Amino acid sequence: MKKLKAYYKIENKLYTFACNAKTFKGKNEVLLDDDDNLLENVNFNDKGYKVVNFNKYFSHRSIIQYVENYIKNLIEKHFNKKIKKFNLEHYHKYVDQDTHAKILKKISKGIKFSKIISKRKIEKFISKILKIKVSTKNKKYKRKLNPNVFLIRIIRPSKHDFNPPHRDAYLNRLRSGVNIYIPICGSNKKSSLPIFPKSHKLKESKIERTSLNSSFNNLKFTVPVIIKTSPFLKLIRPNPSINQLLIFSSYLIHGGGINENKNTTRVSIELRFWRSN
Repeated sequence: MKKLKAYYKIENKLYTFACNAKTFKGKNEVLLDDDDNLLENVNFNDKGYKVVNFNKYFSHRSIIQYVENYIKNLIEKHFNKKIKKFNLEHYHKYVDQDTHAKILKKISKGIKFSKIISKRKIEKFISKILKIKVSTKNKKYKRKLNPNVFLIRIIRPSKHDFNPPHRDAYLNRLRSGVNIYIPICGSNKKSSLPIFPKSHKLKESKIERTSLNSSFNNLKFTVPVIIKTSPFLKLIRPNPSINQLLIFSSYLIHGGGINENKNTTRVSIELRFWRSN
């Protein structure tokens, strides 16, 4: 294994990270060409992503309150005491590293849908956007992926809580899908999810990446780390706001976004969809 220094940009700011891994490039082919492109019927197929409004379908404020109460209850259970005035944006002030690790382990398997976060309504909404009927169920990986839960991501300020630049579709169970990112708190131009526009159609020969379970900033990640691309690895933060979500192809390169807010934790919901008919 060799020690690497890799570089990428987010909104014209240069970042560097350490990576210990063997790297390689793929064939002169576009991975998505052989898979199911769920963006084929929409006007953002070329970019690979879009920020969309959803306020007519479900209440963003109710979802935010639901997630905040859920995390608050986890912290209270850990410390066995009530928190009078809890602010999810200040999550990092309530927990130490040990508590944070335990909370991450608790939420790693996902949170069950509820009346507040309705699986049926979200599936219906995403299907309308894509003009294809989709579901949270991946028929090929029924045992590995639970369609009845959504994921919560917690990124504390100035911590290495974020994933490296990566592409979900390098994991077979996540191929042929689309992702959504719903901001809950602390998501802004300094912290929201970075994506690399049009990279879902980048040839594999233009991407240098690691194998599975590689080290990034001294932490191991299941997903392969993308080290270098041609053109240069330059990401943007679309930054959805209240009553909005970001939808993007699972083949789009994303991640690498440190939370640069000095005193605000970023919390978001992540969810994936596949064709259902």
